[in-house]
Amino acid sequence: MTEHPSPSLRVLYVEDNALDADLVRRALERQLPGLRLDIVGTVAEARGRLAEKARDYDVVLVDLQLPDGSGFELLADIHERDLHLPVVMLTASGDQTTALAALKAGADDYVSKRGRYVDRLGPSLAAAAARQRARRTIHRHPVRVLFAEQNEIHVDRVRRHLARHAPQITLDVVASGVEVLARLPVSPDGVLPCDVVLLDDRLAGEDAFEVMKVVRIERSLDVPVVLVSEQDDEDLVFAAKRLGVSEYLEKNETYLDRLPAVLEKVHQEVLLQREHVREQELGERLRLYGVALESSREAVIITDLTPRILAVNPAFTRLTGYTEAEALGQNPNILRSGRQEPAFFRTMWESIKTVGFWEGEVWNRRKDGEVFPQWLSIHTVRDEAGDPSHYVALASDLSQLKHSEEKLRHLAHFDLLTDLPNRVLLEVRLEHALERARRHGLGHGVAVMVFDLDRFKTINDSLGHSAGDAVLQAVAERLRSRLRSEDTLARLVGDQFVVVMEGLADFRDAERMARELQTLLDEPFTLPGAREAYVSSSVGISVCPEDGDTAQVLLDKANTAAHRAKEMGGGQLSYYTGELNSQALTTLELEVALRRALERGEFVLYYQPKVDLVTGRISGAEALIRWERPGLGLVPPLKFIPLAERCGLIVPIGAWVVDEACRQLRAWMDDGMVHVNVAVNVSARQFRSGDLEGTVAAALKRHEVEPGRLMLELTESILMERPEEAVQHLVALKRLGVRLSLDDFGTGYSSLGYLSRFPIDQLKIDRSFVTDIVSDPSSAIIATSVIGLAHRMGIEVVAEGVETEPQLGYLRKNRCDKMQGYLFSKPVTADEFCEQLRQDKALPGMAQLSVTRTLLVVDDEPNILSAIRRLLRGEGYRVLTAGSAREGLEILASQPVQVILSDQRMPEMNGTEFLSRVKVLHPETVRIVLSGYTELESIMQAVNSGALYKFLTKPWDDEVLRGHLRDAFSYYEAVVQPNANGRMPGAAAE
Repeated sequence: MTEHPSPSLRVLYVEDNALDADLVRRALERQLPGLRLDIVGTVAEARGRLAEKARDYDVVLVDLQLPDGSGFELLADIHERDLHLPVVMLTASGDQTTALAALKAGADDYVSKRGRYVDRLGPSLAAAAARQRARRTIHRHPVRVLFAEQNEIHVDRVRRHLARHAPQITLDVVASGVEVLARLPVSPDGVLPCDVVLLDDRLAGEDAFEVMKVVRIERSLDVPVVLVSEQDDEDLVFAAKRLGVSEYLEKNETYLDRLPAVLEKVHQEVLLQREHVREQELGERLRLYGVALESSREAVIITDLTPRILAVNPAFTRLTGYTEAEALGQNPNILRSGRQEPAFFRTMWESIKTVGFWEGEVWNRRKDGEVFPQWLSIHTVRDEAGDPSHYVALASDLSQLKHSEEKLRHLAHFDLLTDLPNRVLLEVRLEHALERARRHGLGHGVAVMVFDLDRFKTINDSLGHSAGDAVLQAVAERLRSRLRSEDTLARLVGDQFVVVMEGLADFRDAERMARELQTLLDEPFTLPGAREAYVSSSVGISVCPEDGDTAQVLLDKANTAAHRAKEMGGGQLSYYTGELNSQALTTLELEVALRRALERGEFVLYYQPKVDLVTGRISGAEALIRWERPGLGLVPPLKFIPLAERCGLIVPIGAWVVDEACRQLRAWMDDGMVHVNVAVNVSARQFRSGDLEGTVAAALKRHEVEPGRLMLELTESILMERPEEAVQHLVALKRLGVRLSLDDFGTGYSSLGYLSRFPIDQLKIDRSFVTDIVSDPSSAIIATSVIGLAHRMGIEVVAEGVETEPQLGYLRKNRCDKMQGYLFSKPVTADEFCEQLRQDKALPGMAQLSVTRTLLVVDDEPNILSAIRRLLRGEGYRVLTAGSAREGLEILASQPVQVILSDQRMPEMNGTEFLSRVKVLHPETVRIVLSGYTELESIMQAVNSGALYKFLTKPWDDEVLRGHLRDAFSYYEAVVQPNANGRMPGAAAE
């Protein structure tokens, strides 16, 4: 590598101490590239050298104490001989008086031999030589003189003398003080047209003293002024000096000889003064630069052209680990890491030599061996002649930036929570897998599986986001632990994970893996605080090439299949089919139409009556939304309500329902139907985030409806999702005065503790329990328990989905308060409901309970039924007959019966099974089996469980049978009936 040559410095060094001389020589050779150093030991030797070849030196470095004299003597000799050499004094004394004496004697600088003084010698000598070069430049500079003289003969004499003896001095002649002031600028900021002003004290108009007042006082100009006068008057000289005259010359016989030197002298004094000011300013700037250098966060390295390190700042040490002492004198290549080729550095130095600058990223090595990236910029420093003298490098550590960039690159492709690939990276990997499948052909299939977690939202909402995050991380870890290294596991959004399997010879392998992973996720997750959480997963699978051959298509289709699996109840697995795609398109079209339906007024409310089971009359109605889609008729609620819930439209739709119900209530009240109540259903999203209180309050106020006429129906699952928050909402709604109903009660897992805290007015028994209430003991127990529990809490009970007389009879018998269902009326329009009210439509009156002894005989043989009727005709019993167990249950639901006589062997349900159900459904009965054969095991179970009072055989003896039945009725009246009066409905008799 070839470096630019630097101007060599020629130094005469006068030092009698050989050790000091050697120390200084080595330091200067390191600091001043190209140095020429001559060393002598005495003043005499120095004088001899200077006498022979003074012009060979740029500066003299002299020790103060020498064997044959002092540095002061040599300094005086240099000045006397007018050698124009700068002198830097060097002494072991740190005395300030000595330093001042040296400077007053004409030394350019003074260096004390203390501390690391050798580090200061090179810069001091270079600066002294630079100042001397500046002085020489000043001496050769032409001098422009503004000469004010009205005597033309004198002007001519001066001009000719200067031309002959000082041709560098030029004259600009004016005749008056007014002209002088006209030529000079009016402020210090102006440009001076001359270097010196030469004034005669006797000028026409304003004299020289008036001119000086304007120049110095009014305009504050620092131009040197020489005053010429024929008078040798001390007072005149004193006055002139006070006004700022630089020199005073008397016009005598030596005047012209002295004039050039005086003009040169005052000019040089001003220039030196200005140079001194500039040096002071430069020194201040250097001081500030030094402070900036020391405090800079960027490492700064200053080298010579060798290059050797001359200076570094503290940031360099922090960056590299090398101290200043370790770095000085070293080549910067001590930092090289070996990561860059030699060609890199050749290009770098080529740029530095060509344009004087280079910057870029390099990899360097710290003192401890660590390789690190840094941003490096190198500048060439040039001297006054424009030649390169030094290099300055600025370096900053890129390690943190590189780390941040790497982190950003990672975050661009990986999920922050689970560190799994995100959708971007997933699509890239999937495309690569598909490309490999295309190359290899058969036996290298690709399957995409989307895992959608079930019940995750409940965990997230009830336990908090931190618990939800912990579950997602645990799910990722479980899935990752089971998959092959060549499989890809990614997280899309929320609780959705994707697995890509490739190289499949049989797609059933993907299904087997999916089911294994589902089983793995069924295991409980342990959360912080030793709590457990359970999730399951719905999985959708798409395969290539059957379902598509691009990443986007396969992901979309697997996602569609996952949605289908979730709709199937969760925990399911579904392959993509064309039918699912068609359903997805239909759903999309439906959503678009649904968004327009509200704007176009396509929704309408139907009303299903609620009937009081005591009076049999209509007590109110439930408002049910219907969508009258133009050209397609009514859209079932189950088809658009879930969609509205998913896409967020349920909130504005729910607000419309509340407002429309209140409007209709007002209309009916204006028609005189003042006792009608209307219930509206509230969705989960509307309850949690739809400002339900504000919506209801606004509708009531707008239509002037009494709050008690409006009931809000909420499902059990809505309230139990966030029970504490639900209590607050319910209390706020109760403050409005509306009534609250808990719908679908018994289908969820509500706590009785929370039920007691919910300020509800009504419980609704779900239709799923009402449907089989006559024949299914479990449904009957739940229904009767709900009725009993609600009544004890002062809550009204409504049964939904009542469609048969036996259902109605059983509910009436067990004191249910109200019903609604198709037995009375399907949902009807507002006008039809109004007509039902006007006609006072009602249920048939409740039959009076007869005190007549009633016997129910159940047998599938009609001749047996007829025989028993004939046998008991004179006993005064009311005899009811049924040809099957199911028919018998329907009779029991609607008729009061005390004793039951049942055949054992019947189709569908035998006698003991039938009577076991009756024991639960109608415990206030006495139950007898009449059978022609014996099934000992079932009979014994029935007896032991209390389902049977007696077991009689066929054929029977008429008198014996009559006696058994009389005993049974007596037992009912003596034992069963008294117990039944004190027992909760649905509780079994002992």
